[in-house]
Amino acid sequence: AHVTTVDMSLRYLVMPQLLAVRDAGGEAVGISAPGPWVPELEAAGIRHIPLESSTRGVDPLADLRAARELWRILRREKFDVLHTHNPKPGLYGRVLGRLAKVPIVVNTVHGLYATPDDSALKRAIVYSLEAIASRFSDGELIQNPEDADLLRRWRIAPRRRVELLGNGVDLERFRPGNVTPDERRDIRSGLGLDDSHVAVGIVARLVAEKGYPELFAAACKLPEPFVLVVVGPHDPDKADSLPQSLLDQAAECRVQFLGMRDDVDRLYGAMDLFVLPSHREGFPRAAMEAAASGLPVVATDIRGCRQVVDPGHNGLLVPVRDSAALADAITEIGKDAARMEAMAAASRVKAETDFDERAVVAKVMESYDRIAHRKGLRLLPANSDIEYRTASDLDAAALGRLHAESITEGFLPSLGSKFMSRLYSALIAWPDADVIVADDGSGPVGYVAGVADTGAFYKHFAKRHGLPAAAAAGYRLAKPKTLRRAFETLSYDGGEVDVAAELLAMAVAREARGSGLGTELGTRLLERFAARGIETARVVVGAANSGAIGLYGRLGFEFSGRIEVHSGAQSELMVWQR
Repeated sequence: AHVTTVDMSLRYLVMPQLLAVRDAGGEAVGISAPGPWVPELEAAGIRHIPLESSTRGVDPLADLRAARELWRILRREKFDVLHTHNPKPGLYGRVLGRLAKVPIVVNTVHGLYATPDDSALKRAIVYSLEAIASRFSDGELIQNPEDADLLRRWRIAPRRRVELLGNGVDLERFRPGNVTPDERRDIRSGLGLDDSHVAVGIVARLVAEKGYPELFAAACKLPEPFVLVVVGPHDPDKADSLPQSLLDQAAECRVQFLGMRDDVDRLYGAMDLFVLPSHREGFPRAAMEAAASGLPVVATDIRGCRQVVDPGHNGLLVPVRDSAALADAITEIGKDAARMEAMAAASRVKAETDFDERAVVAKVMESYDRIAHRKGLRLLPANSDIEYRTASDLDAAALGRLHAESITEGFLPSLGSKFMSRLYSALIAWPDADVIVADDGSGPVGYVAGVADTGAFYKHFAKRHGLPAAAAAGYRLAKPKTLRRAFETLSYDGGEVDVAAELLAMAVAREARGSGLGTELGTRLLERFAARGIETARVVVGAANSGAIGLYGRLGFEFSGRIEVHSGAQSELMVWQR
C-alpha cells in the first residue's frame, strides 16, 4: 500500500508504481485523504482507503487523528509492503508500519522538508525527525542526489538503507509534436494568442512556495509579446496559498489562469518556454514534463531544479526570489527563436536520458524484491509456479491452519486446530462442496471453499461430525459465549437473501499475498459453480474487511445488505449472479 497526504499525490506522483504492482499480479492499494481523483484511481483497478483526517495544512490535532486512522488500517489490512510518501505520512507512517509489523516498510523522500539554506533550527528539527523515522524503515528511496548525499554524509539515515531513486515522467505522453501545428494554433487561439506571442508557461499549485510572487512581478516587467500562462489549482489548506488580490493584480500584467487541467500534455505543446521559480523542490515533475515536451526551462538555482536544467544548454537558472533576474532570463531566451529551438531539442535529449519513469518504477519494484530476499520473504510469485487442484483429505489440517492465520475476524479458529482440521475434512468430503487449493510445490499456499447449499452442509456437519468435533474443541466449548456462537453458526441461514450457494471461505498465506492468487481462486470457484448449474451465490464478509470486500467486488459480487451472523458483529452480505 502507498500512503500519501492527498489523493492528488497518488494520482500524479505514485500512480505508475501502483499500476506496476497491479500488473505484476498484486493488489494495488492507495491510502490518502478522499478527493476528486479517487474515481480515476479505482477505475484503474487501484483500491483506495480513505484517511479522512489527512491534510496538507498545519494541524497537529488532525495529524494525530490521521495517524490513529492509519494505525487502525494497518492493523486491519495486514499489508505486505507499506510505502510512505510526503513529509507527514512519511514520518508517522514509517513508525506505525513497523509497530504494526508490516513485513516491508519503504519511504520515498521526494525532497527533504529542509534545505541547507534554511535556518539552523528548522534543519535540526527536520533532520532529527528524519533520523528517527528512517530507523523504522527497510529502505529510503531518495529522488534527489543532493538529498541522498546529505543523508549519507551526516548519517541522518542508515547508509545501507539509502538508495538514489531519481524521478521520471511518461516520455510517450510528454513529447515534442504531441500536438499538430493546427492544434497548437487552435489552443493558442483559445487563449487569445497568435504566432507573435511568446507563451511562458508554469504548471504548479497556487502557493507562494512555487515562486508566484516573484513570477508575477517578473511578468509585469516583460515586454508586450510575452504572456504568462498559469496552470494549477488553488491549495487553500496551505498557509502560503495565494490571496485573490494577488491573482487580480497579476491578471493586469498579461497573466492567464487556466486552473487545474487534465490536458497539460497538450498545453505544453502550445507553450514556447517553461518557468519554475520555486523556493523549494524535491525533483519537480512539471519541469521534467516540460523538458520531455521539448521546452526550454527557466528555474531557480535550487535542489531539484538543478537536476533538470543544465544552464546555457537546455535553459537557465536564476537566484531564488529575484524577480528582475527571472524577467531577464525569460526575455533572454524568449527573444531568440534559434536559441529556443536549440534548448528545446536539448531538453528532450536530457529527458530521454535522465527522466524515464519506467526506470524509476523498475527501481522501486527491485527494492521491494531485494528487501524481501534479505528478510527471507517472497513477494509477487509467478502464478506459473502454482498448481490449482481439488483439495484432498490430506490438505484438511493445512487449510485449517491457513484459515486460522488469515481469517482473523472469525471465531472458528478459537475452537482449536483439531476442530478446524475436522471441519475442513468434512467440507472436502461433502459432495456438494468445491474446495480448490493453490499449491506451490511445498503444499497449499491458498484455498477457496464453496458449497451449493450452506444450510444443508451445516446440518450434515452437526449430525455426522457434531460429537467428534465437539470433542476436538474440548474445553473451549465450555465457555457460554463460544457455545452460543457455535449455535449461531450452525443455525445461520444466509439472512434474508434466498440464495443457497455460498463462497464459505478464502485464504492466502502471507508469503503468497499480492500474487493474484485470491482472484484466481475465486474465479475458479465461480466456474465450478457455473458448471454445477448454480446461477447465484453469496458471500459474507466482515464489514471492516475492506480488502476482502474489494476482492469479492472485483469477482462480480455486489453488496446486498448488512447482517449479523453473530450477535453484535456486523457483516456485509454480497451476492454474485452468473
